[in-house]
Amino acid sequence: PGKYLIFETDAENNLLSVSYELDPMSTVVAYRKSTEEKFSAEITKKDRETRSTYFEGEIATNFWNAGVDAGLTANLIMNLANVFQWDVDFALDIRQGDKFYALVEQVYVEGEFVGYGEILAAEFINKDDMFKAVRYTDGRYYTPEGDSMQQKTFLRAPVNFKYISSNFTKRRYHPVQKRYKAHRGTDYAANVGTPVVAAGDGKVIKSGYDRFNGHHVFIEHGGGITTKYIHFSKRKVKKGQRVRQGQLIGLVGQTGLAAGPHLHYEFLVNGVHRNPRTVSLPKANPISAKEKQTFLAAAEQKLEQLDHNKRLLLAMR
Repeated sequence: PGKYLIFETDAENNLLSVSYELDPMSTVVAYRKSTEEKFSAEITKKDRETRSTYFEGEIATNFWNAGVDAGLTANLIMNLANVFQWDVDFALDIRQGDKFYALVEQVYVEGEFVGYGEILAAEFINKDDMFKAVRYTDGRYYTPEGDSMQQKTFLRAPVNFKYISSNFTKRRYHPVQKRYKAHRGTDYAANVGTPVVAAGDGKVIKSGYDRFNGHHVFIEHGGGITTKYIHFSKRKVKKGQRVRQGQLIGLVGQTGLAAGPHLHYEFLVNGVHRNPRTVSLPKANPISAKEKQTFLAAAEQKLEQLDHNKRLLLAMR
């Protein structure tokens, strides 16, 4: 709704071309020179110019509201959280007074602003800990020294949850079975239908249903690591399927032996259950050696631009 189709005809009202704007930067055109010819199609691109703009904010109630107050779009708020999600738990770690700073692309087409692009550089201060990130040409984010911001090859929490209803423990009273037993995972309470994602890259070794686990998915990641996701309302992957970190694999539910809607998440190393919240996780690869000097120069420039904007805004207050 609201989009236009543009038709071109000859003197006899025969159709010669039709065009449709796919987005502010590209238009698809089907055309022919005469009625005797077949139509050909192509996508035409407009000239794209990028500039940069600066955002900063301080958390008073929660990260989302602080992002909105700072002028960030919904996508930018989520993207900024994704950049720092391996260092900051945005469900449990956020505190009043935490601050963030971001240098963001502005996209212009034929001189007209059409929206925001990528986050170029960012800084997040969480409980006096400072984290900095710079985007490189490979589309990934790194620390100023060139270490991957995806510091861990596994996410700590594969679901946006309300609270942890049961922690990893050797002795817990089971609310359904009414007896004490070991709880070999972490329960994340969340609404039915909340998306659950793969904690890391791997292969689905089980996707099924039984009366204890309900709908469940098990993923093998290599290096002796397996993750288990239990009590789904619906599974979104099949056995044998390869998945990437962050890919949707199921929806929170209350199937099997579950007293309420939640995700039961387990982390196994060489067959031994480990606490998902505290287990030591392997690190992702840093910037390649041949790219490092180029990256360091680019990172220094972007972070200097970020700091310049911080100083400028501070001086204006």
